[in-house]
Amino acid sequence: MKARAQLTKTRYYGDSLPYNVSLDMEPEHLQYLNNKQALADIPYFAAQFTRQDYSDVDLTPAGTPWVMVGGSYAGMRAAFTRQSYPDTIYAAFASSAPVEARIDMSVYFDQVYDGMVTYGHLNCTRDIKAALEYIDEQLSKSESAAAAIKREFFGEGAEKNSNGDFTAALVTIYNFFQSYGMGGGVGSLESFCEHMETDPKTSAAAPSEGFAPTRGKKYVAERYASWPVFTQVVNMNMKTNCKKLETSEPLECDLGPPSANPDTISWTWQYCTEWGYFQTNNFGAHSLLSKYQTLEYAQEYCNRFFPEAVAKGLFPKHPQTEATNAETGGWSIRPSNVYWSGGQFDPWRTLSPLAETRLGPQGVTLTTEIPKCNVETEENTIFGYIMQKAEHCFDFHTAFVPGAISRGYFQTALKEWLGCFKAKTR
Repeated sequence: MKARAQLTKTRYYGDSLPYNVSLDMEPEHLQYLNNKQALADIPYFAAQFTRQDYSDVDLTPAGTPWVMVGGSYAGMRAAFTRQSYPDTIYAAFASSAPVEARIDMSVYFDQVYDGMVTYGHLNCTRDIKAALEYIDEQLSKSESAAAAIKREFFGEGAEKNSNGDFTAALVTIYNFFQSYGMGGGVGSLESFCEHMETDPKTSAAAPSEGFAPTRGKKYVAERYASWPVFTQVVNMNMKTNCKKLETSEPLECDLGPPSANPDTISWTWQYCTEWGYFQTNNFGAHSLLSKYQTLEYAQEYCNRFFPEAVAKGLFPKHPQTEATNAETGGWSIRPSNVYWSGGQFDPWRTLSPLAETRLGPQGVTLTTEIPKCNVETEENTIFGYIMQKAEHCFDFHTAFVPGAISRGYFQTALKEWLGCFKAKTR
């Protein structure tokens, strides 16, 4: 059986725009951006699908098995579509798919912490925690102390930012982790930790407990602020010009405005209304964020993004995660002909059926034994694989050996499942 790949775009993303997506759009135009509506597009698309070079072949799901492959949000859609429309999608590969909606996703940073420690950066985690404790002390000490610490990091104008917006900018040190682990070049977490844990005078490495116990919290906070590419990284992510690094452009260090990127607007609407996924501080011994990165701040950020929707009563007070999970089944779903995968340190695995946290599904056995075609597994069994020392969607890193192993499990299963496919007479 020959295979043909077809890329599809989700409504409200890329060029698939029923309305022009912008910060100024009418909030009523976003009412059709939800999971249920987006899933319903797929069977409609599939039923109409033709290609001139295959005019003699029935390419609809009635005559051809459709296999949906996706990672992250696309992985969620692959699993949900097989669950909701099994006559359309015959099999699915759900990589790094956080199918459980949840407001509090502070466990995201537990995964980052575990990865950093495993990769040999325990001292860095300890100094980050100490630095943030000092920063938080300054932010709560007095108005002048708060202004001073903000300017130390991002220069003139930074003091005008709220404590929440300022400390949200500090989180950018982790931006590359889910995609690259500790890697990612000069802006990577590896680069940051090397800066933090190297004595600038002697080039000696910090001990396992970090520098803070001997040199103090103020010292490590200053090292945090002095990372050479930090402001550049923040400017790139926040669309700012803090410290006027772009000399031909005016100084701009407002860290709070919502992004004008259409895809960002669409995704923000989705997680703020349905999914949650608030990546707030993982309070406790393994904390990696400021105390100001709270659920309240995350919700305020959502409201700031869509003020007109809030004013018109078209925006929920908080993401409707319970309703979403009731509709989808969350991480308890076990559709047949689905393979699940995730990375050991993938922050998004915490909300997938492969989650191993205390809040995740309990008593679930992971197996690479191929289930029979068109037969759902029991809720306590899941067909899938966790890639060691891997992060988000590492199945699709072609040079990554565990990724090849993961793809192999799916390919082998798919060959078996396709043997059960029977075309329907139209």
